Amino acid sequence: MKTRSIIAFLVTFIMSGVSYANDVYINQSGADLNVNITQDGQSNKVGTSSEDFDLSGDDHTLDIDQIGNTNTISGSVDGDTQVLTVRQEGDSNTATVNVGTNSSADDNSIIQTLTGDSNTTAVNVGTSAASGDVDIDLVATGDSNDVTINENSTSAMIGDDKKITNIGLSGSSNTVTSTHVGAGDHDTTLSHTGSSGTFTISQSGINDTVVDLTTSGADHSVTITITD
Repeated sequence: MKTRSIIAFLVTFIMSGVSYANDVYINQSGADLNVNITQDGQSNKVGTSSEDFDLSGDDHTLDIDQIGNTNTISGSVDGDTQVLTVRQEGDSNTATVNVGTNSSADDNSIIQTLTGDSNTTAVNVGTSAASGDVDIDLVATGDSNDVTINENSTSAMIGDDKKITNIGLSGSSNTVTSTHVGAGDHDTTLSHTGSSGTFTISQSGINDTVVDLTTSGADHSVTITITD
């Protein structure tokens, strides 16, 4: 028997010159949610640090597109078999996604694409609850990128389960931090083109870790720590 989905949307439109700001707040409890959100303009929000973007339940598919500058996404995902796709096109956009904050989260996929200048993003998995395998794919194109991915899961992998983090960068003042914690199978792929670099990748135990790094120019400073 499937739990009934409860979705609360609060959308506000604030006129600023010729552009609009749209705020979307989501509080979802239950299974089988499929939502597409498109925001075109500037200063749009999907959730904040104090307002709802909270998905709880299994089998969710959420697609968020933000086109414009200074847009923000801040939310929490709990449950299994969820696919969250985030696309931000423009300058000074930020995205923060927490997975497994209040309860376990397994077999989830987080896909992010950032295009523009001065963008920042953070993905935190297993922030306070047990979380299993997760597939995180992030592509950032533009200047002054700041990418932080903390895959904190300590759950052991079973069968074909994987912990995968794929990060693709282009230019220019990039800072990347990727962290895995425990029970093995820590796969991280980082592709970087230019320019100022600074990558810190720290995997951990038990066994399995793989780091695949492809880089180009210019001022690289790479630290990779793998422990067991």
